[in-house]
This record gives sequence, structure tokens and C-alpha cells, in this order.
Amino acid sequence: MRKFIVALLLIIASVFAPLSPVYAEGESEEKLDLAGEEDSSKSSSWIQVTPVSAHVVLRPGQSLEYSVIVSNKGSEKFNYSVYAAPYSIVDEDYNISFSNETNRTQIARWITFLKEDGSTTDKYLGTLEPGERHTVNYRISVPDDIPEGGQYATIFAQTEKDDNEDITGIKTVSRIGMVVYGRTNGETVDSAKIVDYNIPGFLTHGPITATSKVANDGNTDLEVKYNFTVKSIVGNELYSTEDVQNILPDTERRATFEWENTSAMGIFWVTYKVTATEEIVREETRLVIILPVYMIVIMIILLTILVIWIIMLVRKRKERKARLKV
Repeated sequence: MRKFIVALLLIIASVFAPLSPVYAEGESEEKLDLAGEEDSSKSSSWIQVTPVSAHVVLRPGQSLEYSVIVSNKGSEKFNYSVYAAPYSIVDEDYNISFSNETNRTQIARWITFLKEDGSTTDKYLGTLEPGERHTVNYRISVPDDIPEGGQYATIFAQTEKDDNEDITGIKTVSRIGMVVYGRTNGETVDSAKIVDYNIPGFLTHGPITATSKVANDGNTDLEVKYNFTVKSIVGNELYSTEDVQNILPDTERRATFEWENTSAMGIFWVTYKVTATEEIVREETRLVIILPVYMIVIMIILLTILVIWIIMLVRKRKERKARLKV
């Protein structure tokens, strides 16, 4: 019986032994995404803009001029247009709308583009040869009375059809945008709340995840920092990542982090830190157990056998004591 008990305990202990993933020497857990470069190398009409974002200060009653560089990285000449559109958030997963106008997207109405003769237009038109680049200047004419806080828009550059070109099929239109983050010089309110925070403590399968949702109830955009770390039960670091996400005012943004190469079962320490502002910080370390369903069934069977054996053992001892008394 002692051998049976020892074997039973060893089986139960092995269930909770963490299984660490193995990586080949020199292999990185993070893979460089080159999809964009591969697609662009095959495209004959590949348009590019720089910079990818612009941060501007909006002063009431003033006109400010900036520029964006449009480049032809493809192998064919093309016509292009540059125009402004609203930049707003649809839901907590941060799907973006370029048509929904809000109080925070009025800057899209204030942007015009300068033509070569000095006049302005809402939509700039040009032509680019392969390898050529143009500097397109745009003006932000700020009204005297503007709401305090942030204003957001997108400046799009897209390829256009050549009027002289005979197209019988479908031609792909390439479009790329640059986000304009505007901030007034009035009163700035940086305020946020962490309205949701979760690290599941028990899982039947991977991956290990941590989720949170941050609400920006201020009047300007803010950067939220995330740190996600997974360690073995003995403290060895198995996975770690960090990220910074921008959250616009009057919106909520959900963030999810996961360890894709999570072991099939084991016990881990998971630390998740969310820094919304200097004052709004939440960091917790929790014990996470991964136990597959089939192992739960096996454990239930083994524990049932152990209980039955203990009951039988107790009964036998009682019967022996009863015989000795007689």
C-alpha cells in the first residue's frame, strides 16, 4: 500500500510540474514582420508618405503650415491625391473611422493644401515618376473659438486613375495615411481610469493572457504603457513584452497580451502592469495554473481511488480493534 501511495503522490506532483518551452539556440521569440515590404516590392504603384504622424500645437486665430513628403516606391508612374479626413475611434477595440465627425475631429475641416501658384485646395493633385518624391505643404487655419484639448485628423495620400489610360479590368488603388495629433494651447486635462483588469488564474489550455481597458476622460490624447511578464514557479523568466498605446480623449481602449508559446500545463507567475498616468498605475502578480481537462479527469479518478482506499483502511483498523476487544 505504501508503494501505491507514493506512486499516486508522484503522479499528482507531475501534473503540476511546469513545462518550459524550448527554443533553438539563436532563435528569437519575436519574428520580424516583412509582409509590407514583400507586398510593396511586387506592386507597380506603391505610394509612401513621411512622416507617419505629426504633432501640432493649435493656437486660436492662427494659420500654421506643415509639410508631408509623398514618394513613388513602385516601378510605374502614377497620379496621386492628398486630402484630409476625420480620425475617430469606433469602439473599445480601437477600430478607426475616417468618416465619422466628432467634436475632436474638427481639425480635418481646417486643413487645406498649398498649390504651386500659392492658392489652396481641399484636395491636392500631382504626378510621380518611379523613385520620385514631392513635398506637399498643408495649412491648418485655426478658428478663433475652438474647443480645448485634442483634435485629430488623417492626411491621406492615394493613387488615382489616369484619365488617358484605358482600363478594362479592376485597378487597385493604394492609399496610406498620416495621423495628425493636434493640441490646443489652452487648459490641458490628463485624466484616465483603468476600468477593467484581468489575469485568469486557472486555465484548461493556453495561451496565458492579461487584459485591461483604459478610459481617457481627459481632453487630450495620452500614452498608456503596458508590461507583461511570465515566470516559472521557481522564478525563471519565460516571456516578457512591453508596449505603448495612444488613447484619444473620450474613448476607451482594450488591450490584450498573451504568451503564444504557453506550455500545455504548469504553474506560472504572471505580472501585468498598466501605467495610464503617473498617478494611475496598476500592477499585480498572480499565480496561474494550466491544467488540461484530461488531467483533471485523471486526478479526480486518482483522488477517488485514494479516498476509497483510506475508507477501506479505516474500516479494517476498526475491525481489528473490535476483534482485539473480544
